[in-house]
Amino acid sequence: MQKIRPMLTNPIRPPAGHALAKSFSVLLSCALLCSCSSLPRRSSSAAAESPALAAAIQLQRQAGSPDLNRNRFVISHLQAARLAWDEVKARPSNSVAANEVLSASTAALAGYLVPRNPAGGTKTYSYRGTTRSLTIASPHRKGDLSATAFAALKPAAKVPRALVRNWRERPGIGAPLSPKWNPPANPALADFASPRGFLLPVTGLLTFPAGAKHAARLELMDPTTVQAVEIGGRRLPLAADFSAPVVDRTRNIRELLLALEGLIFPDVRDASLAFLEPFNPDKIPVVLVHGLMSHPRMWRDVVNELIADPVIGPKCQFWVYYYPTGWPIAYSAMRLREGLAAAGRAVGPHKNFVLVGHSMGGILSRMQTVSPKESLVRAVIPPEKQKRFRSLPPEHLVRRSLEFRSNPQVGRLVFISTPHRGSTMADWSLTTWLTRFVRLPERITSATIDLLPNVASAPHQLTSISRLSPSNPLFKTLEGLPIGAPHHSIIGDRGRGDTPDSSDGVVAYWSSHLASADSELIVPDDHGAFDDPAAITELKRILKIEIACSRPGQHTRTYMDTKQELAISSNQAGTK
Repeated sequence: MQKIRPMLTNPIRPPAGHALAKSFSVLLSCALLCSCSSLPRRSSSAAAESPALAAAIQLQRQAGSPDLNRNRFVISHLQAARLAWDEVKARPSNSVAANEVLSASTAALAGYLVPRNPAGGTKTYSYRGTTRSLTIASPHRKGDLSATAFAALKPAAKVPRALVRNWRERPGIGAPLSPKWNPPANPALADFASPRGFLLPVTGLLTFPAGAKHAARLELMDPTTVQAVEIGGRRLPLAADFSAPVVDRTRNIRELLLALEGLIFPDVRDASLAFLEPFNPDKIPVVLVHGLMSHPRMWRDVVNELIADPVIGPKCQFWVYYYPTGWPIAYSAMRLREGLAAAGRAVGPHKNFVLVGHSMGGILSRMQTVSPKESLVRAVIPPEKQKRFRSLPPEHLVRRSLEFRSNPQVGRLVFISTPHRGSTMADWSLTTWLTRFVRLPERITSATIDLLPNVASAPHQLTSISRLSPSNPLFKTLEGLPIGAPHHSIIGDRGRGDTPDSSDGVVAYWSSHLASADSELIVPDDHGAFDDPAAITELKRILKIEIACSRPGQHTRTYMDTKQELAISSNQAGTK
């Protein structure tokens, strides 16, 4: 098994009351920017030294409100943008100042016109003898976005800089926007759209075709895919704000309340698999599965960092699985299995999944890649009840939970702080007492009452908390089943450096360690290690391995192939 040196420095601890939040500071790769002509820094007097930009700024001030005079608003911003565009082409030394003007007019027109003209197309505007045409461009290149996708577009700069540890941006040409996406037009895909909308960023850019003095185009682009544009014979990086949509769409989620509700009252909400961006068959689906007493919002810093990565952002798409964590483990795993199958049917051909599971979410992920045959039934169902079990129809809840096959479309697993052999905390008297408050859905208790002992008198014994006990036969059974995909472990030791006698405070190393793992990284953190800086860096490394493996037309690989590629990647990274 490939071993990786743990990071020696401890992360900066956040303020009290946010124990799971961590700091993260990683410099984004500059490889793309090095290949492009970068925009120079703006001097404080750059705009003042350019009569054209001074005139453009004055036009923006005169634009007024579009609700008072739409034509004046549009014409003023188009004229200002044209002056800035010409400045970008003619005076590279003043490109940053010119782009500020161009970006402001782009954002203003995109925010006002796109929601009012979802079909796009060309319209003409006139004001005081000046006439201009503006085309809201339809997608015609990879990375272009359609106006029909958006209910609203606002400047990314208007999103409060909060919630995430690091604000991830890319300087360049264009206007970073925080979009409010419309639900997918395809009803089958709409079922998997995040209730809060997609988190994919958008960049707008007003362009002025050569030879068309009075015509402009408004381009809307996915900056994770389009990383540079050509203007005046120069390639310039496309501006991007990756963090604004993450913050804008996940603000005001009552994460702790929802997490507690899912644990204590798991019959209030149902499980759901949600896409965080429009489905793209060319991207690898990375499914993030939260742990006990948690909620998908916990992944915000992870998603923020991964979307912004110039290698991962264009190649991976992110999904989250929500489930009420008071449910029995096997039932939650079954719902994830069926959710992945339903998503696969809805989207058609797609690349293999990567499952990233934290804590109990790791167990659910592992159960997607094993084929227990009769072993789970024999371990869980008492011998005297097994005849009754075998008489159940295939669609029965218990049969679906215990009889299943490994999902061949899971290409890789990442386990973070996962109790593969349980946690002794589940046997503490306080924990046992707390489980009595969990109210399981009737569909679960009624389905199991004739098959499992003591369900009628003590239904709390079915809850995920109770089933995390090392005595749960589920863990011993899983221990004997091979994991059918390459897998990796990220484990916390609270910075004590005492592995293999370590613990993250909830799960001991003897439970989280897997000898079969392709790699194992110990990070100086507690059970909330999923967003530790070293853990995110390691997750990036693993995803880049999967990207390298997932070539066009290649959906499966041998286990030895992935081990060899992992070894090559690790050697290049200087690990041992």
